[in-house]
Amino acid sequence: MTWTNTKTLTEFDPPLAVERLIYEVRPEAYEHWKAVEFEMWTKGEADRFPFFVGKETWLQKGDDVYRVAVVIYWESVAAWQAIDPAWLDRQEAAFAEAVGADNVKLVYANFEHGEQYYKISEYR
Repeated sequence: MTWTNTKTLTEFDPPLAVERLIYEVRPEAYEHWKAVEFEMWTKGEADRFPFFVGKETWLQKGDDVYRVAVVIYWESVAAWQAIDPAWLDRQEAAFAEAVGADNVKLVYANFEHGEQYYKISEYR
């Protein structure tokens, strides 16, 4: 069997601002959390904010808790930081009600620690 590498390097100029969130989700609530998270946050932001570039979700399964890393790409820090805090607060409250506040916990957010990452390239 012959295989040819067709991947290419894409560089981002300007680089994309990266928001990284880590949640702990109860295993029995994960599928519901995933569906609600997609509808309320992924589509909610993508449909509302043209500077939302994309998103990845990573999963680490544990016996007692699932750790879910969410990586969101924004055109710029300035655009991302300009999102109306009142909209975010309403969205977060509705999300917590929909998934059950006891089923999920945000345990890390890069911006809360003064950390800012940028996506400069990808090879796919």
